[in-house]
Amino acid sequence: MTGLRRHLGLLAFFAALSLPASANDTFDEGVELLRRGDDAAALAKFRKALAEDMSNEAAYELWKDTDHDVWIDMLVKEGQFELIAKRFMAKAQLGRVEQADDESTIRGLLRDVQSDDAMVRTAAVRALGANHGEYAVQYMLETLGDENAEDRRVMFMHALTEMGTDVVLPLLAALDSDDAYLRRNVALILGYIGDPRAQAALTWRAYNDGDEGVQLASAEAAKKCGSTGDAVALYLQLGDDYHHGRASVLRPVDYSDVVWAWSGSGLTGTATPRFLYADELSKNAYYAALAADPASVAARAGLARAYVSQHAEIELLAATGADVSAYDGVVAAAAIAVGSAGVDALEMALSWCVAESDSITGVGLIRALGAGSNIATPSLQAALASDDGAMKSEAAVAQGQIALRTQSSPGGAVVDMLGRTAGRSIMSLGVVIDADAARGGAVASAMSGAGILTNHWTSGASGLALLKRVPGVDVIVLAGTLPDLTADQVLHELASDDRTANTPVVMIDDSDAYADRVAAVIAGADGLDEITGAISGDASSDRTRADELAARAASTLAGLAQAGGSNLSSVAGALASTLGGRSDAVTVPAMHALAFVGGEAQLGALQAVLSSSDRSDDARIAAADAIGNIARRGSLGGTEGIVAALAAVAGSGSSLDVRVAASRALGSFAMSDAQRAAIAAGAGGGVSQ
Repeated sequence: MTGLRRHLGLLAFFAALSLPASANDTFDEGVELLRRGDDAAALAKFRKALAEDMSNEAAYELWKDTDHDVWIDMLVKEGQFELIAKRFMAKAQLGRVEQADDESTIRGLLRDVQSDDAMVRTAAVRALGANHGEYAVQYMLETLGDENAEDRRVMFMHALTEMGTDVVLPLLAALDSDDAYLRRNVALILGYIGDPRAQAALTWRAYNDGDEGVQLASAEAAKKCGSTGDAVALYLQLGDDYHHGRASVLRPVDYSDVVWAWSGSGLTGTATPRFLYADELSKNAYYAALAADPASVAARAGLARAYVSQHAEIELLAATGADVSAYDGVVAAAAIAVGSAGVDALEMALSWCVAESDSITGVGLIRALGAGSNIATPSLQAALASDDGAMKSEAAVAQGQIALRTQSSPGGAVVDMLGRTAGRSIMSLGVVIDADAARGGAVASAMSGAGILTNHWTSGASGLALLKRVPGVDVIVLAGTLPDLTADQVLHELASDDRTANTPVVMIDDSDAYADRVAAVIAGADGLDEITGAISGDASSDRTRADELAARAASTLAGLAQAGGSNLSSVAGALASTLGGRSDAVTVPAMHALAFVGGEAQLGALQAVLSSSDRSDDARIAAADAIGNIARRGSLGGTEGIVAALAAVAGSGSSLDVRVAASRALGSFAMSDAQRAAIAAGAGGGVSQ
């Protein structure tokens, strides 16, 4: 095997690195084993070195000081070797000096770009790319639009081309300039760079720009970027890729602190937090698609999805106690965008979310459709039939509300899910990321059997992308080997995201390489105890989440019960199960529903609420009214106990409203005149003189 060399000074250099000595030694051992042709042992060493979670800066130094042929040999082997090499290289790329908008330094480097000394020019271009990247573009555009500065313009165009993908987004924004000469030169540079993200904008310019020179330059550049010739389709695909944060458009190194736009006579960068960045770019792409084709339902659907996603992200951040007032404008814009999108666009957007298990966005779209549609649309029905617990419950509530609004019957599946949702007191969420379909499916099934609503994804990329769209995950089960990402990368991404930084991770693996970075290591579905044990003992957030959803489900059932026309007898038991200790937001509407669908089997639970002085007056009154309604609907056997309980409350020191409700319920029971006289005597009081 050739090319397996390390620079002679590498071992001495490692002594100065923050990289742990064990990772240093392990990486060297892996290189030596690779040199000997022992691929299996080398792979184990590289994997172990990666598991040490070296800093990005240390990885950058390691990458620079390792002979390039080592990385090439790992890449050409493909499989896990390729994934590990790419992970090391990605960490190294992130370890570059942070790009900065330092006008003075940038302008100094731009002067060096024009130097007669080739070495000075090369060093300046490299410094611009490494230290300033996208921020340098704004200071170069004036020259790009100056027809009288040919030499400097050529040098700047060459520099931007050499700086590569970092400058693509501000250059795309510059295509909106009124200066045709500038647009032409920007199109040429984008063609030289060849970034696929430029396909849509260049294609649109090729057919629609008002300047023939720009059209010709854009057409040629679009071909170099791989354009298919359909600008609208390319914009739609770009919006979808951005929304999902796919590596084809948004690698970890592609995230920025700003989103660029052309304003007046120059570029402006709007500060954008990372958790909103992908969908902000997605919105830009969909707006461009809508401008190109105002009749595009898919563009409206994409915008609705992106806005709902951003709103959901802000709500999740607010749930942590963070001040989100700075994002009030985004929330307002989301409400307007979703409200005006139209049912057809919301329907399309939800169908995407269901197909992609995009839970957090799907829930928001389900609520919007529930409020705006008069039919249970196909996507709402698909959500109800999906494997996503949150979307199933929300779809049931939405369809129940639609049935109420249209005075129709929601169907047995909706009623059943409403009952289960109302009765759920804890809503723990779990995720399994495992390409082994049988093993991952078995783990997910075991977790679901233990009451954890679980999603199973078969790749690291889809898992990471969709984890951002599942609210409040309680445990993540991660396979130690994945086909597309290393476990190290997944763990790093989880730790870097505030939403998952404290979420316990259980790894399915046959080694303990990552034991120090996860809550537990298991072999498969037999590790259910370790999975459930990893979930935090504080279930308050799970209860809050379940209560909020249960309250809406119970209220929907109460409305359906009062409206009549729906057979709700199957959920009476589930409704009664909520009465022992849940909040009034759940129990009061549940008892309102039981007043219409409950029977003798539920009287005991209702009596317990009525007779408890610890319960609120609202709950006790609802219990009494439900008992009275059940009694009025049919003959009951063995009512002595319930009648006695009602009489005791009517004659107690409880509030007048509770006593009146108890007496009203008593009036619904069949009893002798003597019994009624005795109750009246116990409940009555004399007139004070």
